[in-house]
Amino acid sequence: MKPSLRLYYPDFWDVWDMEDNYFTNILRQEYDVVISKENPDIIIYSWEGQDFKNYDCIRIYYTPENWLMPKYKECDFSMSFEYWEDKRNLRLPNYVLYNISTAMLDKSKIDLQEVANSKQGFCSMLVSNPNTKERNDFFHLLSAYKTVDSGGKHLNNIGGRVDNKMEFINKYKFNLCFENARHPGYTTEKIVEAMACNTIPIYWGNPLIGREFNTKSFFNFNDYDSVDSLIKDIIAHDEDDALYLAKLQQPWFVDGKPNENFDEERTKKFLRSIIDNRNNITPIAKNWWKQKIYFPLGYKMNMLKGLLKK
Repeated sequence: MKPSLRLYYPDFWDVWDMEDNYFTNILRQEYDVVISKENPDIIIYSWEGQDFKNYDCIRIYYTPENWLMPKYKECDFSMSFEYWEDKRNLRLPNYVLYNISTAMLDKSKIDLQEVANSKQGFCSMLVSNPNTKERNDFFHLLSAYKTVDSGGKHLNNIGGRVDNKMEFINKYKFNLCFENARHPGYTTEKIVEAMACNTIPIYWGNPLIGREFNTKSFFNFNDYDSVDSLIKDIIAHDEDDALYLAKLQQPWFVDGKPNENFDEERTKKFLRSIIDNRNNITPIAKNWWKQKIYFPLGYKMNMLKGLLKK
């Protein structure tokens, strides 16, 4: 029999399914998981509220956003975008949670010439957030060459929002995959969804994207000395079928090997080490010293050190 585990998810977004998600499905491989709001053994919480403060068990914070960093005076452990050398944090980009498997990103058994021939449009974009200037500017600059079809809420030019974004992306040779922000480690589902459609991404965001994906397989903003040179290269690939195919033939992953973030065993090991040792861990919710003195004082000291360096 599997050991029992009472689990709850405070402060997630409305569409989050507590019974069927990346974390629950992984944990059910090891534990008899019961979703319980009352007296959970651990909680995995996110940023959509403050309900997590009502629980004094072990708190694991999950954030899909770069600007919502873990606060260890509130959580015991975290899963985030951050490249932190901290045993309390697991780097887990949110694209892992989008049910896109490494098999879907394997080009080895695909007729890529047929894929290239099937592309009907030039470039697509799906965006709701209007606040990224770099993305907005690039959309207009590239559209001066050929119209970029925008099927999202922002800059929509196709008569309405698309119902199925993967079907939409699949029609195009290129997809504009600009993140909402530029931050080390902040890689969302945008680039992975384009890759799953075998559509070449045009990427801006994580400056360390080359750690996760083969930058020869897409247009990486950081690899160009100017916006003009990037656009010229995109145009060259659009006008030259052989050049386009050569880029499409590049594997999405570095050396063709999926990056570590797709390894469920890695996530399972992180969670198991917490759950199996939970009786030996004093949760931050029960540790007055750390909450009120250790972490606040440490934060102020780090701010002072930073000021002195400047």
